[in-house]
Amino acid sequence: MQIKALIAALALVLATASSTEAAPNNGVRAPVSLKDRYIITLKRDTDFKTFSRALKAEVAAENARESSNGGVVSKIDHEFQISGDFKGYAGTFAPSLIKRLQAHGKVAAVEADATVYATAVQSPAGSWGLTRISQRDLNLSAGYEYPDRAGEGATAYVIDTGVLVSHSEFEGRASFGFKADASWSDGDGNGHGTHVAGTIASKRFGVAKAASIVAVKVLGDDGSGTNSGVIAGINWVAAQARDAGRTVVANMSLGGGKSAAMNAAIKSLVESGVVAVVAAGNESQDACNVSPSSEPSAVTVASSNKADALSSFSNYGECVDIIAPGSSITSTWNNGGTSTISGTSMASPHVAGAASLILGDNPEFSVDEVVAQLVGNATPNKIKGTKNSVNKLLYVN
Repeated sequence: MQIKALIAALALVLATASSTEAAPNNGVRAPVSLKDRYIITLKRDTDFKTFSRALKAEVAAENARESSNGGVVSKIDHEFQISGDFKGYAGTFAPSLIKRLQAHGKVAAVEADATVYATAVQSPAGSWGLTRISQRDLNLSAGYEYPDRAGEGATAYVIDTGVLVSHSEFEGRASFGFKADASWSDGDGNGHGTHVAGTIASKRFGVAKAASIVAVKVLGDDGSGTNSGVIAGINWVAAQARDAGRTVVANMSLGGGKSAAMNAAIKSLVESGVVAVVAAGNESQDACNVSPSSEPSAVTVASSNKADALSSFSNYGECVDIIAPGSSITSTWNNGGTSTISGTSMASPHVAGAASLILGDNPEFSVDEVVAQLVGNATPNKIKGTKNSVNKLLYVN
């Protein structure tokens, strides 16, 4: 069988904001493929329990064969069961074991794991996004109008660097849920995840001011992690959604090289009852070239600026589903205060907040119904320079 051997890296990229328009951040560290670390996905008809037993036995046997493993100690770090379409493993595997897995009839793909990075730069500009998404026409002097329930009863999972859940702006509605690495703290030593969460549901800066936030930490305090760690977070959120028995929201303000494993994980997350909102990316290129923005089942969000133009850094194209404010957005920060930063990472949580508003008013809605209302209610033909993207600006009423 032909095995997809993809080396895909995610880069969580924020733009450096200036006093006028944001420009891409050129200080992002290059992603690094991790030696002997892989993501293994199984075919849909593979029995997960049976294969797991066999794989664990193979790992033990491989570690006992010192002559054939090249000194690599094989170990399964994560097991994934997001849905019937996505199940598998991530960990360290000796070259000889990888060769056998690549040839195994029950294995769908073997993909090299890689690093994930997060960067952000503070800016002096103020926020304006809430006003813009509640006005059909550009009028930044107006206020923010939103439904009375304000997303009460809805839950948004922030798959990111963690969240300062004790921040006063969250009013006790934020909680810690999961971390991909047990050695990490439960907080947010980076700030990015707290900013994203604040745009979704904080008191002053949030779209859905009564929704609940759950921190899903897949990047460490230094802003780095792995593709497999992100998928582990997705796996955890999918299980929470199934247990809740109702539609929830997940925001992923991250992206990078195109990854078959990441896209498959997002697809399975949606099938589990999660509205998956993702950033289009900040490389000023076609969003279809990167993941997870290229996954059709995700709601892919491009960024606009105060002048109702596509942000200079924003990715674009046919994979974009909606546009939201992303240039110079003020929100909560991990020091208990605020920060103003730019990127499609800031646009995406506006949409995640809007999805939470919809679920607050319509808790029985399916993922498809939430997405249909998000896209169908958007304001058409307001954004200049969309570069073959859908011209629909997020609207909340």
